[in-house]
Amino acid sequence: MQIRQRVVTLSLMLANMLAFAWSRHAIGTFEDPAWTQGLLLNGAEFAPLTLDTQWYRLFTHLFLHGNLMHLAFNMYALFTVGSEVERITGPIKFLWIYFLCGFTASLASLVFNLFAIGVGASGAIFGLFGFSLVAQVVESRKQEKPIAPLLINFIIFLGVNLLYAKALNADNAAHMGGLAGGIVLGITSLFNRTYHQVKAEYLMLPLLILLFLSLPRYPVTYFKFFQKILATEDSAQALFKRPNLSDEVYVKHFKQMDAAWDTAQQMLDAQAYLPEALHQDTFRLRKYIALRRLENNFRINLVEKESYRYLDSIEWSQQQMQPYYQLDYPLTQLLPIRKKETDTTAQPLLYPVKIWYNDEWEEVPGPPAAFYRIGQQDSMHLWQGWVRDYYSNGAIQMKGFYTDGRKDGAFLYYSNRNTYEQAGRYKKEIPVGKWEVFHYNGTLKSEEYYEPEYFMKNLWDSLGVLQVKEGEGQVQHYHPNGVLAEQGAYLKGKKEGRWIGYHANDQMYFEEYFLNGRLVRGRSRTTEGLQFVYDESSLFPMPEAGFENYTNYLRNAVRTLNPTEHGMVKIWFRVTVNRVLTDFQVDQSLTPALDAKAIELVKAGPAWLPARDHGHRLRNGWSTVVVVF
Repeated sequence: MQIRQRVVTLSLMLANMLAFAWSRHAIGTFEDPAWTQGLLLNGAEFAPLTLDTQWYRLFTHLFLHGNLMHLAFNMYALFTVGSEVERITGPIKFLWIYFLCGFTASLASLVFNLFAIGVGASGAIFGLFGFSLVAQVVESRKQEKPIAPLLINFIIFLGVNLLYAKALNADNAAHMGGLAGGIVLGITSLFNRTYHQVKAEYLMLPLLILLFLSLPRYPVTYFKFFQKILATEDSAQALFKRPNLSDEVYVKHFKQMDAAWDTAQQMLDAQAYLPEALHQDTFRLRKYIALRRLENNFRINLVEKESYRYLDSIEWSQQQMQPYYQLDYPLTQLLPIRKKETDTTAQPLLYPVKIWYNDEWEEVPGPPAAFYRIGQQDSMHLWQGWVRDYYSNGAIQMKGFYTDGRKDGAFLYYSNRNTYEQAGRYKKEIPVGKWEVFHYNGTLKSEEYYEPEYFMKNLWDSLGVLQVKEGEGQVQHYHPNGVLAEQGAYLKGKKEGRWIGYHANDQMYFEEYFLNGRLVRGRSRTTEGLQFVYDESSLFPMPEAGFENYTNYLRNAVRTLNPTEHGMVKIWFRVTVNRVLTDFQVDQSLTPALDAKAIELVKAGPAWLPARDHGHRLRNGWSTVVVVF
């Protein structure tokens, strides 16, 4: 066969190969997902886009191919059958057949494939095979040749292609649509004087256009709905990555996102028809949107009410979303492909740790114990990131975030009855902002504010009766037997004047005097008759031998070290009721070696006395020491 008899076939082959080379150049890689997304952006068939405004994809996808093998197989088939059909019909009729069959293949794919990305000339090539089959059957009957071998060969060809299509996840609907179009064109050509005559094709084109226009547009509306979800999610993630935003800005964006989720819900409700294949996804998405809106409202309440209890509500809503993440049709094809970010900053190695504690939060080897903690520590044994404490029975006791061993973020504390004890935020171990404190029965006890200074805003008794409002009021607490336990006044958010307390047997327990929240003096008497006189200093741990002697110890200890570097190391640490020094933190560093030496000196030094409430009741407390080298 001469080249001029297959010039269109060869031209189509060249166009396909050039398109493949251009695609590789434009996309820059054959690796997915970049390659597949690149084909989609460059004209692949995709129902939500084709059925919307990008009708040209009905034809542009015919020149794109998924990989080199896909291209090679199709070009071999195009050369084989295309040359024969072009010889029979001539170049003009051949082009009509090729593109009309490509059109019917596209329509079949749009009808039977849900959100598939279609590329390749195989639909049009199947149409050429269909046309060729009709022509060969007619010629065989004219020449009185048996058609069985011809049909057997075609069935073998069809089977091989279907198996190949399954292996490559190709589009069988498009293949069958193209084949049907070719057979129809072949049959209509039998009524022409010659195979070269273009006649029925003129009628078939507007019919196919009408069929295309009559196809349901639910892929378009559903895809736009899904893109609204993705855009809202992306907006939320971008918000969380923005540093140092004010509460007002956060609330503003959260309210905008609530409106966006509402719009997404309305878009889903407006879907007049969706195929059964999407019913499971729409069920999951309805649940997901409702939970996202709920989570969003929890975030708004967290900021507006400054109540960190909503962190648990947010966590709950996120847990409830888990079953709805997996979708049969996640329409993320147009999302920008994010390259994995490489963090050039050195990150500390973190190790998962589980540590057991006794009732005073002193480390113990293991069970029996009162509590245990699960989190991560760095090589310096400092807690980093999210940490959770548990009662020995596995019930949660605390959730919080640590930075370099310090409480640094929102913290939630729980009683052993699974009720809240406290909720608030720390900044480098210092309470800041609003804290909520709760009675043992779980009811709100107080709203207290820190930074720049302490302020008791509101306080309720266990029955919910408001006793302090906006920093002003008289407080009365009672023992379980109904005996008055404590009473006093708050003025401008701080304890003021005389506060008295009673034992459960109604005997006088303590009498304390406050000035602007500061304990000026106090005296107490235990049920055993022991009496104590004290002031504010008793609320903090102190060296047993006094601060002057302790300072002399540090000075002498440093002198024996004869350090080559000079400066100060400031250390924070906790003194337990058992007089154990623990939870050391370096507040002002000199060098790692001298920091460690300073901690060692404090640990090896004179004993410390714990903090005491009412002059005698021991409790854990924090203190600080400066070691001068």
